[in-house]
Amino acid sequence: MDLEFQRVLLKVQESLTGDEVQDLVFLCSDLLSLKDLCTVSSAGQLFSLLEKRNQLSCEDPSLLLELLRIMKQNSLIRNLTSDDYKQTNGTTYSQQISPYRQLLYERSESICEQDLQNIKFLLLKTLSRKKLEKDTPSALTLLSPDQCQNLDSNSVIENKSLNLSVTSQNTEIQQYEMKGDRRGFGLIINNYDFRACTLGNREGTDIDKERLEVVFKWLGFEVLVEQDCNRHQILQVLRNLAARDHTPADCVVCCVLSHGRVEGICGVDGEIVTFRELIETLSPNECPSLCKKPKLFFIQACRGNDNQPAAFPQTCSEDEDMLFSDAAVPRDSIPEMADYLLAMSTVPHYVSYREKGRGTWFIQSLCHSLQLLVPRGIDLLSILTQVNSDVSKKTDKSGLRKQMPQPEFTLTKRVVFPPPKSHRPLP
Repeated sequence: MDLEFQRVLLKVQESLTGDEVQDLVFLCSDLLSLKDLCTVSSAGQLFSLLEKRNQLSCEDPSLLLELLRIMKQNSLIRNLTSDDYKQTNGTTYSQQISPYRQLLYERSESICEQDLQNIKFLLLKTLSRKKLEKDTPSALTLLSPDQCQNLDSNSVIENKSLNLSVTSQNTEIQQYEMKGDRRGFGLIINNYDFRACTLGNREGTDIDKERLEVVFKWLGFEVLVEQDCNRHQILQVLRNLAARDHTPADCVVCCVLSHGRVEGICGVDGEIVTFRELIETLSPNECPSLCKKPKLFFIQACRGNDNQPAAFPQTCSEDEDMLFSDAAVPRDSIPEMADYLLAMSTVPHYVSYREKGRGTWFIQSLCHSLQLLVPRGIDLLSILTQVNSDVSKKTDKSGLRKQMPQPEFTLTKRVVFPPPKSHRPLP
């Protein structure tokens, strides 16, 4: 047993409050049995359980650092890595805490007292009255293992809590209505062939296009696909969409897969359509039947003529794992109009990536997250937060290439797609 490491654990234990210990227990609920967790009353007991199961040790303290990072104990992390335990320097975080449990923890931070009372009300038939009447300072305390000894932690926390946190927020933030005769049109502009200009063909984009078609049809959209559009054709396709009657529809979706530069999207002729031009085609003046309805844009734009930073080297082998760069968009890209979402594959001035045999990181993560989280009743912005998390963890074989998507929006309500009637798994 490493005494120095035990001293580190003792310092962490002394630095955490009782509520923070309960947060640790909640985050570790997938790693230890419910029976063991019900006996935990201190951080030291939790660390001992993790050490006994070889999930925490002086040779691999990454779980400790991951837990402190999720809890935003940054000063404590700096203390440990700089003063107390040199061996943690340079440790790479291995993701042992599930994304869903992290998401629930982050949501709990913003749950107010009224929300907590709403959650208690919704759990009347799940937990005993005695437990519900206890003074519970947070939603995580309410659903922690010591409060749910007779419940299965996965079914209660991961399946129900997501829906409960969404339901509780309905008291403050309204949802767009999704009860129309049809969900709406889903337009996909897929630009692959750039032989008419100096830009290269976008290998792998058809994989994105096909996945988007399947997922948005599954969500109830009438999908329209336009292939290889120049600047004029992109604008005309959107004008044609604006000319349709959207009165019976709930919303509209537009996905653009193309090369791009900082100022906008490239047509296959190399000419730019600015982001403002792109989305103003569906403004209330141009399309009154979409007024006060969500207009959702998903942009996968390649890098165009921008130079890559030194951290993103160009040289790759010519195989299916080869990465191609897809670029950034400006911060002022969304106009001052309500009910827009512009979900972009990367932050301004940086590249995003496309694999010839697998499609782009952003679109594939978006489709996967929609398929996984829509049936759970999760709103679109929360889904995009999960996409941000997924994409930010991806890298190439060199470990040097990274990407961070960025949603911008002027939505005035929450976008929650009704769960599809068919729950058959998507291909």
